Amino acid sequence: MATTVTDLEVFTEAPPAPPARPRVLLVGTALATGGAAMVLLTLVALYAGLRSDVLASGEVWLPEGTNLQLTPGGMGMVTLGFSLFTVAWIVQALRNDDRGHALMAFAITLVLGAAYINVIAYGWQQMGVGITSSPQVLLIFTITGLHVAMVGVGMLFLAVMAFKAVGGQLTGRAAEGVSAAALYWFVTVAVYGAVWYSITITK
Repeated sequence: MATTVTDLEVFTEAPPAPPARPRVLLVGTALATGGAAMVLLTLVALYAGLRSDVLASGEVWLPEGTNLQLTPGGMGMVTLGFSLFTVAWIVQALRNDDRGHALMAFAITLVLGAAYINVIAYGWQQMGVGITSSPQVLLIFTITGLHVAMVGVGMLFLAVMAFKAVGGQLTGRAAEGVSAAALYWFVTVAVYGAVWYSITITK
């Protein structure tokens, strides 16, 4: 059936297509990640400021009986550090349409995330004081607890992307979702670096 001049005139009067909005998920993830990071870093700054004031007055920062060990925090940092390589492996594998290696990297990353949560929970148990025993301890539990929640959200994000990868929806140029998850994870690890140094190393 031939297209008439009238048909062409109708098409020219149609409204233009809406403009493309590329990388919406990536931009949204960046904004949400930045907000979460700012909350935690603000608490870390508050912790550091209070600690400096107390030490300047000649008092001891951590109350007597608080057993804040180096090992749990250090192992948490090492564990999250290893996960940076596995998350980068996920992104690279999916860009190369290699779902097998991507799913392996997803699994290893989730195991490392679970190991981090486990070692932080062990550190809480070893502290030997209750969460309300002092303002210092309350801040430590709040900061580390919020970061554990941040890691949990990252694990959920990665798990959703893993299911999408199984269905073949995250390969090649369509891997924006996993890039967004990787961005969130990298920022989460960087934030823990500040938490680890401020709480575990300087005490």
